[in-house]
Amino acid sequence: MSRPKITRALVLSDGRPGHFNQSIALCRLLGVAFEVVEVSFRSSFMRVSSHVFDFFGWRFESLFHVGKFAGEFQLVVSAGSRTYYANKVISAKLEAKSVAVLAPRGYRWNYGCLVIPNYDAVKPLPQVVRTPVNLSCLDEQLIAERVAEFRERHPGGCKPAWGVIIGGDSGGVKMDKKKMMAALDRIEAMRNGEELWVTTSRRTPAEVENDLRRRSIDFLHLYSEGAYNPIPVFVHSCDRIFVTGDSTAMLSECVTAGSAAVDVLQVASSIAAKQHRFVRCLAQRGAVTVFGESDDLAKLKVDLSQVANEVWKRLANEESLP
Repeated sequence: MSRPKITRALVLSDGRPGHFNQSIALCRLLGVAFEVVEVSFRSSFMRVSSHVFDFFGWRFESLFHVGKFAGEFQLVVSAGSRTYYANKVISAKLEAKSVAVLAPRGYRWNYGCLVIPNYDAVKPLPQVVRTPVNLSCLDEQLIAERVAEFRERHPGGCKPAWGVIIGGDSGGVKMDKKKMMAALDRIEAMRNGEELWVTTSRRTPAEVENDLRRRSIDFLHLYSEGAYNPIPVFVHSCDRIFVTGDSTAMLSECVTAGSAAVDVLQVASSIAAKQHRFVRCLAQRGAVTVFGESDDLAKLKVDLSQVANEVWKRLANEESLP
């Protein structure tokens, strides 16, 4: 089966990095150029109405705002509930193929292809491609730029480094601050000359950030003090990475690139079913170790190249979908 002629994709963004970065990653995995535009519903009422309109197959661009774009696009890609209706409307207008990343719950699944992680329980459909992790892909030029930027912030030498990536409260599940601090105590005690690099996220509790300020850390970035993202540098430069288990996106980035051993810090007050399934699947693959459960180092990386091949197969299928 020959591949469809797709050279340029339009990525619809809802402004959430955990969503639009996955759409961008898919474009990179497919090897197609892309342009990113913002979309948003004009009101909450319009958002609710879009589910009804989609049920009846009605396509109205008046329900949402969309940024300016020009030129020809053969593919429209989006992730996140605020983008799925616009994906259908815009792809139909452009006569382009459509891809939904993550499960578009509440909408009909009549996209050209859907890319959904295994941890998300869905019905098997011919247009669905399952992935072991969230989509993640950084090109070499971007990595080099991020490393150069990081070195301006931290001009240190060539000592080995351990990275700690801290999330926070997620989906109603709170971070247990005492567990987080105890994990940091243990990581500091385990070091044998390695530098310690730590970054927080927008969800990290202030109490945890305050605790970090008093510690002996070689590079510390607090999200509350600036929206800088050093995670790609950690992934590609550290020998070992410790990442909290609350974010499937952060974990996916750690297990798909670089060569670091990855430890998951289970520091939530309770573990959500989705995150629990995800971490256990990664541990079974040898891609992560749950910190405190084993002294083994998990360095196996997840290869997403086959995902691109499966997406191409779905897009080449010209059969009409329900």
